Amino acid sequence: MTRHVRSWAIAALAVFALAGAATRSLAGIIYTVTNDLTHQSEWSLAGTITLSGDGTFNNARAVKAWDITASKTGSPSHRYSNVLSDASVLSAGTLEATASDLKLGGGSFLIFYATLPNVGDASMSQLRWVNNGDQSVYTGKWAGTDLWLSEANSANAYSPSVGGLWTVASGGTPISIPEIDPAGIGSVLALVTGALGLLERRRLKTA
Repeated sequence: MTRHVRSWAIAALAVFALAGAATRSLAGIIYTVTNDLTHQSEWSLAGTITLSGDGTFNNARAVKAWDITASKTGSPSHRYSNVLSDASVLSAGTLEATASDLKLGGGSFLIFYATLPNVGDASMSQLRWVNNGDQSVYTGKWAGTDLWLSEANSANAYSPSVGGLWTVASGGTPISIPEIDPAGIGSVLALVTGALGLLERRRLKTA
């Protein structure tokens, strides 16, 4: 076996060995936003909210992405998304992310803002969930006009409300990334070293 062929064989062996040592790490969860038709004045919501992972969070840093569109028959649709310029998110209280649901705790809020050209005020366009007892608010606003506005106690302001928690999104889809298992690196090195020794013995025997 020539040195060139040996190099390719070793490289291929190392790739396969490392692939075997790889594990999957949770990089986030993508949820489908809740479409609460009861309180949206004939508007419909569709889109996703991405969290950094599961757990209980008390600020907006866990929210990595969002892309939500409000639509209504006979009206222009409106998009709220982190990919748009000057978009922002604000959250306080608790966000409870599980494998299947994203819930907003009592006394908590989640707001997605969109700053529009020639408007310049993010509060003019927003999706807002405020789970705050008798002062709860669920609203969608665009360019200063309310698409819908629901103000009532927690259970009546937002339909997907159970035990004081609002399910703002569900149907979690995990995002995973490959990473090398440290425990497997020793096995990979042993395998490659053994292959090198075998190829060298064959070379000497041929010589």
